[in-house]
Order: sequence, then structure tokens, then C-alpha cells
Amino acid sequence: MTQAMKKPLHTNKLRIVSPPAEEPLNVLLVDDDTSEAALTKVRLDTARNIHIGYATDAAGAASSMTEREWDLVVVDPAIPGGFDFLKRTKVLNRYSSTLVVVRTHIPEVIGMAVQCRIECLMFKPVDVSHFTEQVLQLATEARKRRQHQQRRVLAIGAHPDDVEIGCGGTLAKHRSEGDIVSILTLSRGAAGGDINARTVEAQNAASLLGAKVEFGNFMDTGISEGAQTIEMIETAIRAFQPTHVYTHAAEDTHQDHRATHAATLVAARGVPNLYCYQAPSSTVDFRPNLFIDITPFIKNKLRAIQAYDSQVKRSPLLQDDSIMATARYWGRYAGHGLAEPMNVVRQREGALEKAESDAWSRSEAESAAAE
Repeated sequence: MTQAMKKPLHTNKLRIVSPPAEEPLNVLLVDDDTSEAALTKVRLDTARNIHIGYATDAAGAASSMTEREWDLVVVDPAIPGGFDFLKRTKVLNRYSSTLVVVRTHIPEVIGMAVQCRIECLMFKPVDVSHFTEQVLQLATEARKRRQHQQRRVLAIGAHPDDVEIGCGGTLAKHRSEGDIVSILTLSRGAAGGDINARTVEAQNAASLLGAKVEFGNFMDTGISEGAQTIEMIETAIRAFQPTHVYTHAAEDTHQDHRATHAATLVAARGVPNLYCYQAPSSTVDFRPNLFIDITPFIKNKLRAIQAYDSQVKRSPLLQDDSIMATARYWGRYAGHGLAEPMNVVRQREGALEKAESDAWSRSEAESAAAE
């Protein structure tokens, strides 16, 4: 390792950024009538601050839904697969509004559209001014709804693969609910292998979880809980403005994990929801009080961990059967098939799995009182 690599690059500016205040409203047009779609695009181009996407079939529209957070989807369900796509729009993007534009007044068509929980129905040819007004209103409402309800999740780990092992299923669950997920890894894991390979693995794993990953260049096995580490985490938090932070637990035999935990507690003191996850090096003193159901997301977690090929080959604890056994063990405490355990540092109303945490906390309190 070169001397430059050994020096903690705590002055580096992380690239985690929150959306600018004036980010354009995102509107996706789904219509196979190219002339009508072109006309619609021209109409919307006259409106200020709108980004317009375009798809001519259901497959293209579904693909577009994964590429951007659309505030409004304008759909002509007469396209092949149109109604199936319409049914999935709220699943693909729970915060988006839906405007259906059709040529026919057939009651069955209208009824099917309404069943898809659309916000507005219009008929072709549309009135230009009314159409533009509706687009702006619906897209603006969706943007406000997203900003009010969407959680911003930052998972912090000392090394590549720490986050995926500790809370990979939870991050997949957050992403499925429309939350924004970012990962901050403080070192590139030089003590565990080639840093270039581990960096690529971390990027691939994050992509599988629908997250973005950023790296610090602190020395592996040399992360401190002091000012430099706190400063880097604070920088990420100021930029990303998370509502939820996940980090290492204090009960851990690895010094980097303990230091990351301590530094995060200081840096994230203003974050409303803060949780600590388990690592393979956690001790028996780790006593979780929250168990997050990851049964539907275990495959996401396994795929993310498998992305760390260089580590899976060298550690039996990263094999699928070991990950599954751990999830089953913790799942039994809350009646889940598979769960990830968390130690709640701070949790405010509306946080993930709050009811489960409250139930477990009451049980713990009763046990303590009995003793």
C-alpha cells in the first residue's frame, strides 16, 4: 500500500448530494400514438421546469419507471399491456400520480382505469391549457407527497460488505417502499483483499440493493472514533439529510466497527432514527430490541453479499446457509420467518417496524422488573 493510501483522506468531499430545491418535475408519457405523444410533449415543453420522458410500450414504460422517480405518469392504456402497466405504476413508484388519457368513453375502460387508483382521467383530444394545468398540479402534488413521506436512509459501515451483512435486507425493504438509500463505507478494506476489487464489489452490491455507495479512504484496521471520522460522517449527513441511519453496534470485537459506532453516534445526533446492526464479529452482549422482517427480501440480501466474491470464498460466515441460519434465528423472536436484528438508539414516531420495537421493549422492561 502506498503512503498516500495510508493517509485518511478526511478532507475529501463526499459526492452524496440531496436533490436541488428547483429540481424539475418528472413526467413520463406512455403512448404509442407518436403524433399525439409528440403533440403532448410540445404542449408540456411550454410549461416551466418539467423533465419529460417517453415510452411507446408497457415494457419500455416499466423500464423507465426504475430509472427515475417520476412525479406523474401520463398513460394511454390502449397500448399493448397498457392496463397491466397501469396496475403496476403504484408498485413501481408509490408516490407518483397517474393521469389516464383515452379516446373512448366506454364505461368498461373508464371503470378499469379508476380501479387502478388513478388521480385523473381525460379524453383525447385534450384541451391544451387544461391538460397542462392538470399535469403541473398532479406532478407538484406527487412531489410534495414524496418529500413529506419518503424516508432517506444512510447505512454506514467500516468496510465493504459490512452494511450488506448487517442490514442488507432492511435496505432492500426500504427501497421497495420507495425510500432513497445510500451507503457510506469508511475504508476500502485493504486488510481483507485488493482495494480495487473490493471497491467494484461494493458498487455492484449497492446496485443490487438499489442504493448508491460512497467511500472514505481511512486505513483499514486504523479507523478512529475521533474528529476526522466524525467529520466525514457529518459531511455525509449534512449532504444527504437522512431520516434513518444504520451503523455498527458497540458490542463488537473489531476495533473499526466499534470506532465507526462511536463516531456515528456523535455525527448522527440530529438524525431522528438511529439503529445499530449485527456483524459476524459482534459479541454475545449484542442485545437487539427490534427485529425487521426481511423474509420477502432475503434473496436481495443474498445476492448483495454474493457480489463480494473475494470475501465469500474466504469466509464460511458469508455463505448463503450461514446468512439464512442467522436470519432464521433472529426471526423467531418476533414471529418472522427471517429477520435482521437491530439495537435501537433512537426512534421517533412513524419509523420502520415501530410496533415490533415497542412490543419487544415492553417485554424487556417486564423481564427487568421481574428480576
